[in-house]
Amino acid sequence: HRCSGLLFVGSFICDRSPLMNAELSTDHAGRLLGLRCHDGYLIAVSVSEPHSARLDFRRLDGSLAMLSLSGVRYLAVDSFLHGNIVDTAYLWPVLEAPKYQRLDAAKAFSINEPSLDRENSLGATSLFVLECSYGATVHALISNAVMSEG
Repeated sequence: HRCSGLLFVGSFICDRSPLMNAELSTDHAGRLLGLRCHDGYLIAVSVSEPHSARLDFRRLDGSLAMLSLSGVRYLAVDSFLHGNIVDTAYLWPVLEAPKYQRLDAAKAFSINEPSLDRENSLGATSLFVLECSYGATVHALISNAVMSEG
């Protein structure tokens, strides 16, 4: 594992398997439902324990939500700023992610796109993408995600 700038190599877990928290699901376009953070803020990204990370959000109503990622193979956080405004979070099985998202993720991870398929066969079965209208973009190749509220 290496850490270079804001590219963290580790493991996140996130897929549409029964292991996911029941509150997390996706729509037909892969948009993550249940997080309820649109126009809220991404306030922290923390990496702890090998192969895990957590994203902390403050919703518009002031409540907090946390997305815990495990089985992380790659994590890239670009342009993290004070006041990151959340637009959309996506979650796809690696093999079903749109081509442009696979290419963006591969570039963020400094790997080639076919390497995503190899990582999928090694257990990193999901691609998580968080897009902000202001600030950070987060890409993660993971196996599971769990949301909690605080």
